[in-house]
Amino acid sequence: MNPPDDGGRRELVERDEVVTRVVGAVTTPASPPLVLVSGPAGIGRSALLAAVHDELTARGVPTLALRVTPAERDRAFSLAARLATELGAPLRTGDKPRTAVAVQQPSAAITGLLASVLAAARTSGRQLVVLVDDLQWADAESQESLFPLLAKLTATSVKVVGTVRSPRTGPAPHLALDAALVTVLPLRPLSWPAVRSLITNELQARPSDSLADRLRETGRGVPGAVLAALSAYRDADRLRVLDRYAYLTEPDHPLRLTGTPASAEPLVGPGSAEWPVAKALVVLHPLGRAAPKLAARALGISEGEVRTALDSLRLRGVVRHARAKGHWRFRLPLMATALAAHLGPYERRRLAQVAVTAIWEGEAEAEDDYLAEQLVDAGRFVDAQRSGAELLSRGAAAMLNNGYLSERWLRAAVERVVVPSQRARALSLHASACCIHQRFADAVDSSEAVLSGYADLIAPEALLELQMVYVIALAGSADVEALRAIADRDWESLPGSTSHRLLTRFAALCHLDRWKDADELLRPTQPLWRNDGTVVGLALIYSHTVAAFLGRTEEFDQVVADPTSWPLWHVPRARFEMLSGLIRILSAFGELDRARHLLSSYEIPASHRSTPDRVVTDSLAGQWDAALDGARMSFTTGSAVGYPPALTLMTRETSTILISRGRLAQARSLLEGARAQHPVLPHLLAIPAADLELVMASRERARRVVVDGLAGATGSGVVIGTDELWLRLTGWAALEDDQAEAARCAAEVSRIAALIGTGRARLCELVASAVTRRDPVTAAEAVRLARRRGQPYELATTIVDLSYHRLVDDALLLEAYELFGELDALLMRARLRNIMRERKTVVPRRETTVAENERLLATLVTDGLSNRELAAVLDTSEKTVEGRLTRLFQRTGYRSRAKLASAVLTGEYGT
Repeated sequence: MNPPDDGGRRELVERDEVVTRVVGAVTTPASPPLVLVSGPAGIGRSALLAAVHDELTARGVPTLALRVTPAERDRAFSLAARLATELGAPLRTGDKPRTAVAVQQPSAAITGLLASVLAAARTSGRQLVVLVDDLQWADAESQESLFPLLAKLTATSVKVVGTVRSPRTGPAPHLALDAALVTVLPLRPLSWPAVRSLITNELQARPSDSLADRLRETGRGVPGAVLAALSAYRDADRLRVLDRYAYLTEPDHPLRLTGTPASAEPLVGPGSAEWPVAKALVVLHPLGRAAPKLAARALGISEGEVRTALDSLRLRGVVRHARAKGHWRFRLPLMATALAAHLGPYERRRLAQVAVTAIWEGEAEAEDDYLAEQLVDAGRFVDAQRSGAELLSRGAAAMLNNGYLSERWLRAAVERVVVPSQRARALSLHASACCIHQRFADAVDSSEAVLSGYADLIAPEALLELQMVYVIALAGSADVEALRAIADRDWESLPGSTSHRLLTRFAALCHLDRWKDADELLRPTQPLWRNDGTVVGLALIYSHTVAAFLGRTEEFDQVVADPTSWPLWHVPRARFEMLSGLIRILSAFGELDRARHLLSSYEIPASHRSTPDRVVTDSLAGQWDAALDGARMSFTTGSAVGYPPALTLMTRETSTILISRGRLAQARSLLEGARAQHPVLPHLLAIPAADLELVMASRERARRVVVDGLAGATGSGVVIGTDELWLRLTGWAALEDDQAEAARCAAEVSRIAALIGTGRARLCELVASAVTRRDPVTAAEAVRLARRRGQPYELATTIVDLSYHRLVDDALLLEAYELFGELDALLMRARLRNIMRERKTVVPRRETTVAENERLLATLVTDGLSNRELAAVLDTSEKTVEGRLTRLFQRTGYRSRAKLASAVLTGEYGT
């Protein structure tokens, strides 16, 4: 469970403190008569003024609320007339803020009337607070006549609170007053925690870190801008809420708007003199000092006119100028995004053309990414061959680091280059980039374009890579029929050498979960590919991996021990893919220590690993919150497919976490969804599926799940993960005192441990031996090994499993209990508490226990469990469940299961 968002609450408290300061100032007679709340557009000045109004109303303080509009700036005495009119009416408390009709023909006599009204208020001693929103639009005449009156109100109970935009957009309010007569309170942008809190309140779901970071960066902590960006993502259907967490479906894609956010519209708009310059600056501002001159060139006006417009935009708060560097920047990235939506196709191409030409001719400098983006936008407005060559080069360089840009640049390169060999290379690289970043449909299209029309124009090693990409992309697109066609009949018609075709067929068989068939294809054909330099590297690593799955791990272990001996080690991208594959397989075997060694020895950045792979290693390491966050993001963005057995492994780990935390319905849905997608190595899902049946008190169904899993593994010839399944059967047989069956199953565990030799297999062997022979010494050895392996959940479950057979000291149960606590494994903790009480082991911290029981009960109720099912899961009686539910409803105030479930799902109830 994530901790409460205390940072967000602190920021909200800070805003509340501003309200308190304003209210305190206007209700204290000796305080200055004028309070100005300042801040940029969208910062929340109006919301704060409304909060001040509500607080004053609650205290019974008479208020007068006005809002000044931009149209009033040019109407002499407009604000003064409105105030005089309003103050001439009886004062009331509780009036909502409203805009009064401006007097059309104001007169200087208004000032006298206003002074008389204020004097009457002073004489009567009545307290009055005038609230004026958007005071920056006040006409100059009203400012000149009204603000001097404030000096006469110092000792009265008449106060004025105004909001004013900064930087100013027109004549500034007259502040030439003594400092004792005015209090200025600037509103600051929100902090990162406060942005998270704002988004959470808006979505009723917690934002992922990537979403919160993107929104804060786009809006720079300005609430109006943050909410406008959030709305744009929702309108574009690029937000998904999963498990009460919000994610971007395409986190690497930039935000695009279809119009200007309401909070930004008053700053600049169509028809203004600054409008064309503002739009040009969207494209040209990264060019620094050269931007004004290039904007003038693109717009066909003088540089002086551009600079005049820029100065006006600066005063309006649209842009800022770094004088030292001469650079112009938008104050809010969202404003640039909004203006970009107003650029027509020709405008965009023309501006991009000017930018590219200036860079090519040495007239301006910019980052490489900027140039590539402008090359894409310029299209045929610049030299196609040069543009295509640069995009091809930059797209290839960005393949690992930025999928969106790499795909975009390479796709543009395909359209620009005219030499067939270059087009073939661009298509091949585009397919690889799409595959790396899980855009499988696009990867299939580009792969097929090369294989059907350009295969003879690319090098053998590039062709082989493309064929592997093609198979992976077909799997990621769930095109099982196409994979079967390659595996069974069409492989002989593929381009390339015989060894190319064999390896492509082998890859298709693996993606179809036909591991034994794949092994029997590749091993006998070694003479055909062993000396083929374009094939041998991939064939060896694939062959070793499949052999390890089948129980022959010697060659795989040799590569793990010395990856540099691999024939393709010298190829950077191939090296990265090979290391990622080794780490994935080690994680599948539960070898976290060896996986970590590879990660640290070869400095593989986390950002370069697929999300499913990170989920598995995080889960094994006990970083369950990070694992769940990654899994939710993976399922949301669609990156959970395409890399067998990554989807299966991620599903196994995620469902284990969900079950342990009492999220049973989600776990079941996840497992059923994975099975419907025909995953590879599906027997690896048998352990969490059996656990799900066990918590529902059905050992027979759990046994059937395990037996079916073993049957499936036998059918495909794989050994990986079967040690854990045989261990389950061993433990159940021993609990039922079926010694013959326990011994038979334990022998299978030992056989597999001898075959694969992994730490997890050895642990399973020790536990099976201890349980079968009732041997506390072997049990203690198993616990020591589990501790050395450094996987919290594995250690905790090892202790619990051995405790069922009374093979470890009951004092160890407290260690398992604390480990489950660190993982927030509510259900495991609750079930273990029952065992500890039976064994007379003290359960610490009663207040924690009560809170956990409530959270778990609320979670299970949300899953729709009946009282009978709740009793089974909690290992208690239905009567006890009824009592606990009654107390939960009484304490929380929710009167039904439906309302409690709704509160849990929306995050109102803190589970």
